[in-house]
Amino acid sequence: MRLVLLLVASGCVLDRTGQSATREYEQRLADAQGRVRDLEEVGEDIGRRVAQMEEVTRARGQEEILKMETVEQLRDEVARMRGEFEQLDHDYRTYETAALGAQMDVDGRLAYLEARVVALEKSLGLKPPPPPPVGGEVSPPPVATETPTETGEATPEAPELSSPEAYFGLIQQHLESGNGGAARAVAERFVAENPKSDRVPEAYYRIAESYQNAGEYKTAATKFQVVIDKAPSSSWAPWALLRQGECFEGLQRPDDAKVFFCDVVTRYPKSKAAKDAKLKCGK
Repeated sequence: MRLVLLLVASGCVLDRTGQSATREYEQRLADAQGRVRDLEEVGEDIGRRVAQMEEVTRARGQEEILKMETVEQLRDEVARMRGEFEQLDHDYRTYETAALGAQMDVDGRLAYLEARVVALEKSLGLKPPPPPPVGGEVSPPPVATETPTETGEATPEAPELSSPEAYFGLIQQHLESGNGGAARAVAERFVAENPKSDRVPEAYYRIAESYQNAGEYKTAATKFQVVIDKAPSSSWAPWALLRQGECFEGLQRPDDAKVFFCDVVTRYPKSKAAKDAKLKCGK
C-alpha cells in the first residue's frame, strides 16, 4: 500500500514501452479484483450446493425416520388389534356358552309352565285354545282326546261348563279343596260369560269368600263390598255385610267389626244373616 502511495506521489513513471507504470498497476489490480469476484461467486455457488446437499441429506434422514416411526406405529396398531380380536373372541365364546345355558333354562321353564297351564285348564274345565294360524291358514281345533298322565294312565278331559250349576259346582269344589285361585278363575269366567245372570252376585260373593278363606281379610272385605254395591237387594248382600264384620274380626278390630254386624241387623232385619249378626251385635 505504501508502495502504491509512493508511486502516486512521485508522479507518472514510464515503463519500457513508454506507457505509464501506474496504469499498468491499475490494470493488474482490476484483474485481481475480477478474479476475486469470480472466486466469490464460485464460493457462493459451492456454498449453495453444499447447503442443498445438506438439506437433501437432512430431508432423506427425516423421511427415513418417519418411515421407521410409521412402521413402529403400524406394528403397534396390529398388536393392539390382535389383542382386541382375541378379547372379542373370548367374549363371544363366553356369551355363546351363557346363551346356550340360558336357552336350556328357558326351555325347561316353558315346559314346566306349559304343564301347569294344562293342569289348570283341566281343573277349571277349560278347553285349550286352537293353535294360531300359520301361513294364513287356520288350523282346526284340537280333537278332544284322553290325556295320558305321568303314570301312563289316561285321564278323561274335564267336562265343559255349559250351565250355572256346573260352574258353581266346580267353584264349590275348589273352595272346599283350598284352591281359592282356581275358584276365583271359574267365578270370574262365569261373570264374563253370563253378565246378566241372576247368579252374578253369588259369583262375586264366592270370589270374596276365597280371599277370606286365605286370610287376606283386607282384600276380602273390599270384594264383599262389590256384592253390596252391585246387588244390594240380593240375598247375598246381607251375608256379604256379615262377612265384612268377620274380616275386621280377623284384622283384630272388634269395634269396627261390631259396626258391620249391627248394620246387618239394621239394614236386613228379616234376613237369615241378621240372626247370626244379632249375637255379635249385642241386640
